[in-house]
Amino acid sequence: MRGGGRARQNAIRSGIVVLGSAAFGYLSYRVGFKPYLDRAQEAMDSHHNSDHAAASAEQPDHPGGDGDLPPSRDPAVVLRD
Repeated sequence: MRGGGRARQNAIRSGIVVLGSAAFGYLSYRVGFKPYLDRAQEAMDSHHNSDHAAASAEQPDHPGGDGDLPPSRDPAVVLRD
């Protein structure tokens, strides 16, 4: 029975190591590619803003518009729009 407890501890330790290495890899990716990701985000925002400006010029009175809200930096909002 004692070996079962040791196996469980090893499994938990292995899981923690895997999660830690995945977090480290994600952070390394974000830090390493940050300039490129920021540039891509700005390109998406400017493209979205130009499309939005063209659409609002065609239809000035569209219901439920965004008003004067600044563009969001949240990826979920960018993907939703």
